Amino acid sequence: MGTTSGGLPLVPALDRILQERPDLPITLAGERHTVTELEDRARRLAAAISEHTSPGDRVGVMARNGETALLAWWAGTMCGTLVTPYNTSNRGDVLTHQVSDSEPALMITDPEHLPVIGASVAAPHLRLPLILGSGADERDDTQLGPWTVRHDLETVVAQSDRLAKVAPPEPFATSHLIYTSGTTGASKACQVSHGYVGNFARQVRENLGRTAQDGLWTALPLFHLAAVTHTLGSLQVGAPIDIAARFSVTGFWAEVLRSGATTAALMGSMLPMIAAAPDSADTAAAYGRLRTVSGSPVTPELAAVWRERFGVERVGAGVYGMTEAALITSTPAGQYRPGSAGMPSDSFEVRIVGEQDNPLPTGQIGEIVVRPLRPDVMFTGYWRQPERTLDAFRGLWFHCGDYGRFDDAGHLHFVDRGKDYLRRGGENISSVEIEQVIAQHPQVREVAVHAVQSPLAEDDLKVTIVARDGCRIDEQEFFDWVRPRVPRYAVPSHVEVRTQLPKNSVGRVLKHVLRAEGVTAATWSTDPRAGER
Repeated sequence: MGTTSGGLPLVPALDRILQERPDLPITLAGERHTVTELEDRARRLAAAISEHTSPGDRVGVMARNGETALLAWWAGTMCGTLVTPYNTSNRGDVLTHQVSDSEPALMITDPEHLPVIGASVAAPHLRLPLILGSGADERDDTQLGPWTVRHDLETVVAQSDRLAKVAPPEPFATSHLIYTSGTTGASKACQVSHGYVGNFARQVRENLGRTAQDGLWTALPLFHLAAVTHTLGSLQVGAPIDIAARFSVTGFWAEVLRSGATTAALMGSMLPMIAAAPDSADTAAAYGRLRTVSGSPVTPELAAVWRERFGVERVGAGVYGMTEAALITSTPAGQYRPGSAGMPSDSFEVRIVGEQDNPLPTGQIGEIVVRPLRPDVMFTGYWRQPERTLDAFRGLWFHCGDYGRFDDAGHLHFVDRGKDYLRRGGENISSVEIEQVIAQHPQVREVAVHAVQSPLAEDDLKVTIVARDGCRIDEQEFFDWVRPRVPRYAVPSHVEVRTQLPKNSVGRVLKHVLRAEGVTAATWSTDPRAGER
């Protein structure tokens, strides 16, 4: 199968691969299947889903990586419903909001998540059919909560006929509702079209130069668009796929060896964790096995470790994007620069703008705004939130809410998340850049750099850190270590050591919580302007 199959959405990509490579191996949570077997099971599940839904209805999914999650995605797409995955870490008010907001006509979940879902969606108007994945027989009916009908996945698949072949959905039709993990306010769902998912998958694949010979290994969760597009990108060219149940630092290289993969799709936070782990027999045996490893951000120093210690040719994706729009930037073959987010992709026009949305010159930091160069390459809006959609597209440019700059070669450099941006002493400060410096401290495991209220103008800078196991950080010694390593205007005024950082369900640090807490009784402080003298 060639490498020029374009950005095929799921249904035509499956139709093509069934003709050209029906024995394509797909491993899910350690269980090996073929694409033919999984497509048949998905068709049967789609027939069952169709009995309870109409095209355009939402199918809620809460499942760990494995067959249930993949079949729910494929089957929901085949029968024209909107696949709506919920983060498996969600519970309580967050999950209640997402389920109530999306109003699924049917839910598919693993048995282990049933108590959480039942407690979160017991609203009177929700009386949904339920399909339970593997292990369903081990649960009794007292845990069904508001569900009116329970179906075991294996029974459904075994007893259903294949869904009659349907025409591929229109590219502009909605494929998924993907809830963003906002750090403030209620999460909102992005309406993602079939064309957008197919184009995103093509970009991911082409950016890394992946071919049919490049088997994929990933532990990215299928409730994120990144995992969906990496998987679809492999289907587009007929490459083997291995989706792990979960990520393990100690088991990573054994998984690579077992899978035979040459490319790994990781979260950016996974790369330094693997690099910090001690060598093992598997580490040595896997040297040079991986050709590419994706994940952002990746510092030049971290990329060098992966190249030299693990023999990986390409480390880091060199891209910028988000659920609403991707890939906004990518890196042409041979032009990858560690630390850069690449150049504007073939799908977007990109600008850096100031506070009045005025274009800024090369080198200046401002907000990243984009607009599509053709249809079906970004989301179509926030589900049931037209006002927020219009605000995001003000001035006919989509405002990403992040800050960046272009260099002289046209590469975008991501500077910071919008609400993580600080200004002090008349200078803009990137919390990401300062965090990268502090992360090199031998006793620091995690760090968050954020603003706190200053008695003077602008911001005071606080560093909240978590020590490595067995280490005790002396704040004065830490301050003395940091001071010569950062700009004078970025020297912290406050330091606090904690046992953990507040995070949301996908592991992102909740800096708005830290900002709101400000200077606490446990905070060590120096002169507010000690770094500027």
